Amino acid sequence: MGRARLASQRHRVRIAALQILFEVDETDHAIDQVLERRLADEPMPPESAEFLRRLVFGAWEHRSYLDRIIEEAAPNWPVAQMPGVDKAVLRIALFELLIDDIERTPMKAVINEAVELAKQFGSDNSSRFVNGVLGTVVIRYLAERGDEE
Repeated sequence: MGRARLASQRHRVRIAALQILFEVDETDHAIDQVLERRLADEPMPPESAEFLRRLVFGAWEHRSYLDRIIEEAAPNWPVAQMPGVDKAVLRIALFELLIDDIERTPMKAVINEAVELAKQFGSDNSSRFVNGVLGTVVIRYLAERGDEE
């Protein structure tokens, strides 16, 4: 699969992850059922489905830790009051940056994707907010990582 096609597929997976996490956070729907329904409605290659599962379950299982990091980076904006889209975008991006050891997506790619998702699905201020939170997290937690891709 070419690099551009892979990036496009990864973007589609992140959109699906955002929508799944948003639904689960806003309703009492079971995460595994929401994920499986999404995969049934929108079939994807096995490696993309696996990436989706890892993003969704990883971000959801680590949400308490990720939410603490969000609140440290944006102390004036409690996670409980944050728009659902912003929260889901940040959880996905932070999971990729801080926890996911399998993928190791370059830092800039994760941030660019998160900002694009925030522009596409969030409010007028979402992309600036997401970029600011992720920038703060990178400075505090990832400055020594130094990947520049």
